[in-house]
Amino acid sequence: MILFSLAGIPPLAGFFAKFYVFLAAIEGGISTSSRVIGVLSSVVGAYYYLRIVKIMYFDEPAGAFEPMSGELRFVLGLSGLFVMLFVFIAGPLGAAATVAAKTFF
Repeated sequence: MILFSLAGIPPLAGFFAKFYVFLAAIEGGISTSSRVIGVLSSVVGAYYYLRIVKIMYFDEPAGAFEPMSGELRFVLGLSGLFVMLFVFIAGPLGAAATVAAKTFF
């Protein structure tokens, strides 16, 4: 699901993020060539994300991997915990960023 979201497949969050970025570019008067480059870059990115999905689910499996070391398990677990906790921190962090941004205007 994360790769589909990064590729910008509707109705996932990545689609709406790209949609609002391009909408802001249109309303902000950004040049047409810059918008076209942005869309083409998004399409190229979607190709790479969807290619990973294809390799994971449709290609022949590779050989077995070596077991992970304890240090790598720890780092991966800590990174996963950070990502999961960020879901709960993102709301207050976004509100704080909005308040901080209002001080500039």
